Amino acid sequence: MLAKSRAILFKFDCNGFLFRYSTAAPTNLEEYLINSLGFSKQEAISASAKVTFNSLKNPDLSVNFFKQTGFNDSQIKILVSKHPKVLFFDVEKTLKPKLQCISQLGLSGSDLVKVILRDCKFLDTGLHTRIIPLINLLKSVLGSDENVVKVIKRCAWLISYNNHVTIEANLNLLQSFGCSNDKIKSILITCPKILTNINNKRLEEMLHRVEKEVGVSPDSTLFLHIVCVLSTMREEKLEKKFGIFKSFGWSDTDILTMLQKHPYCIGLSEVRIQTALTFLMKEVQYKSIYIASRPMLLKYSMEKRLIPRYEVWKLVNEKNLIEVGRELYTVMTWSESKFFDMYVQPVKAELPDLYELYIRRIGK
Repeated sequence: MLAKSRAILFKFDCNGFLFRYSTAAPTNLEEYLINSLGFSKQEAISASAKVTFNSLKNPDLSVNFFKQTGFNDSQIKILVSKHPKVLFFDVEKTLKPKLQCISQLGLSGSDLVKVILRDCKFLDTGLHTRIIPLINLLKSVLGSDENVVKVIKRCAWLISYNNHVTIEANLNLLQSFGCSNDKIKSILITCPKILTNINNKRLEEMLHRVEKEVGVSPDSTLFLHIVCVLSTMREEKLEKKFGIFKSFGWSDTDILTMLQKHPYCIGLSEVRIQTALTFLMKEVQYKSIYIASRPMLLKYSMEKRLIPRYEVWKLVNEKNLIEVGRELYTVMTWSESKFFDMYVQPVKAELPDLYELYIRRIGK
């Protein structure tokens, strides 16, 4: 069973609520949404269409429960708009037990509200058949409530995931393949999709491919991260992205080098990859192997880092305004404050227009 709550999240009196409400007459859903929650006529019609019944007994009970939980009026409207069924749920039998279940992990306040808003289906998921077994499974792998909360905050959809059998099967597969518990814990915190969005057969296939084709062993820190990136992407999507790199002259070796150093680069959008390669290879004149060996260049923001820093670096070097010049890649890795102090502030008097342009570009 879940551990006892470390903090009191819900404070109810002996009758169940901080405030008592009279039993209201049955209410039409559309009317209630408009008159009590501030919905427009069209919003009310749209929300009402998501449920097959339209008569409410006392919706204020649910609304005030969420208010006591930490929802403001705007957040309640968002919740009801996404999942109007919450107005029909029994507070004591359905809503309160489920929220207490995850609050016992240490999830509370604004974090709890954000998780529920991101995955309203949680409120419609079986507590004893799905939620508790899943949480216990996560705790057995992650080792602490704190780590379970980290995963839920990152991927709220996980708490309504309806097949913990798939997670168990994939966990067993990773362990049998030689992945340590620490590495499994790490990947589950950063990329839980590796256990939920991939069927067992595809995961096994990808484990072998990463070991044999990418050339990374299961005991490598990046092994499961590479598996996660490649296996959670459709094969045709993956081939399309590889094709973009190859259209810029990248070899298979270059692509493998990039994957071995920073696998999440392949997760960038096709437009982002195309734009970054165009700038780095045609404007800056970097070779493919140079970028592949320093793949963070692909991850840096074009607008906030790559372009503005390149413009400053290039002009400063052309005019020999700084005694000790640095390679472009080096200055790209610096923090914003360091780059500003080393390259921007010193040339303000000589290049005031460049200084102003840089300030505008980075929004400083």
